[in-house]
Amino acid sequence: MSPAAREQNADALGARTEPSFRLDADPDEIGHLVCCRDPSWRTAFCGAEADTVNVAVETLCTMCVERAEAMWPGCWADPERFCPVDGQSCPDEHDIDLRIAWETGPPTA
Repeated sequence: MSPAAREQNADALGARTEPSFRLDADPDEIGHLVCCRDPSWRTAFCGAEADTVNVAVETLCTMCVERAEAMWPGCWADPERFCPVDGQSCPDEHDIDLRIAWETGPPTA
């Protein structure tokens, strides 16, 4: 996890404050969007609560997509990935993979 991601997710340095997520790979489920820099991935843009990180979704929640578009109009038209919450570049795939591993791994003591 990059230093910036560590700062954003201070709990990663200490004890986990929430139960870990389940890791899933179900392409038939609908995927919900969260800001990858949010300290918690529990609540999606649409308000749905989750306890799973599904890395194989093929269909995104329409309400999440609409909410992202409302936060940053045109965010889906830009070929570069950037956050609809604040317009900053999203972390690279390696940092996201590290966060997923941390979020789905065993709780720390």
